[in-house]
Amino acid sequence: MTVGFQYRAYEDCAIILYALNNHSFDTNLDDGEFSFVIGNDRFIFSKHFKSIENCDLKIMLFHTFNEWKGFIGYDKLIQTQTVENYHISNQSIKEYLDAGNICLSSASISFEHPNFYYDPIFNLIFFYHFYGFNFLNYYKFNKKENLLGVYHKPTIGLNIHKPHREAVYKSVKSILKNDFISYESNDYNLKKILQSYTTFGHWGNNHITSYLDYTTSVCNIIFETLHSDSNEDEGSDKMYGRQYITEKTLKGICFSEENIFFIWYGPTKLFKHLNDLGFWFLNSEFFTDSIEESVEKSALYLKSLKENFKTNDGVHSELMKLYGQKLKKNVELFNTILNSYSKSNEILNLIKNGKRN
Repeated sequence: MTVGFQYRAYEDCAIILYALNNHSFDTNLDDGEFSFVIGNDRFIFSKHFKSIENCDLKIMLFHTFNEWKGFIGYDKLIQTQTVENYHISNQSIKEYLDAGNICLSSASISFEHPNFYYDPIFNLIFFYHFYGFNFLNYYKFNKKENLLGVYHKPTIGLNIHKPHREAVYKSVKSILKNDFISYESNDYNLKKILQSYTTFGHWGNNHITSYLDYTTSVCNIIFETLHSDSNEDEGSDKMYGRQYITEKTLKGICFSEENIFFIWYGPTKLFKHLNDLGFWFLNSEFFTDSIEESVEKSALYLKSLKENFKTNDGVHSELMKLYGQKLKKNVELFNTILNSYSKSNEILNLIKNGKRN
């Protein structure tokens, strides 16, 4: 069988490429065409319909959901959701799926459908390549200027945008005081114009620069976009059941290679999932049922270590003795996941035969 995929951007095909990545492939870089061969099946990717029109199965890959009714001449459509949550109604998603189309998503929804395939690690794979972590050089930096660092500026006064995050920040700050610092860059007028990703697309520049900040601290807090019990209220709210992780989690895993410790805050369900996969964060040691409690206990633990060992370097050395092997396991596990997707056959069967298994 020959399966032809028409795509327009990396975001359209990242998940399928991940499922195919340990098979042989051919490329024609001049026109963006490439193909994979698995047994008697050939999977052809092209930006032009003409290149796939004679395939046994013609598929349009896209990520902007509301476009789907405008695609004509394909055997099926595959919508990929790798960056954000779904912000459309369940009815709209179901209409699309019931038409025989497929969603490959890193964001969950509140109902099951045989044509909907969900795995949160798709987000990690996408951003690892999209933001250039695949080109990042890792150098261990042992002189630690800070005990705990975070990308968050506390809000003063009313109109707090993310009250859950603010509450966690204040709790940790009350414990560690000056040993807890917020990373920030110099502010100037032109930056306020140029940093807007909606205007000039510079948002990606903010992500790899974290490399320069994280290395200065013994430990860092990762605040995921969603809070611990977000989107868990049943009812008419279309966001019910919709959870996902982001590039923030990717950083916490990738920088384990720098021997940097991380405290993770986000949806409880996804924290359990990451732990079940084998990923470890400092607050994994203190987690029972409450993410907030595990973060607070981690802060208290860091405080006690600082009191005992006096310096940030001393705290880091002690943590490495106790948990350095777990950081190493994070790196090894992520490398394994990067190189081979254990459920790739499920995706390929869904694409070819409309079956998950």
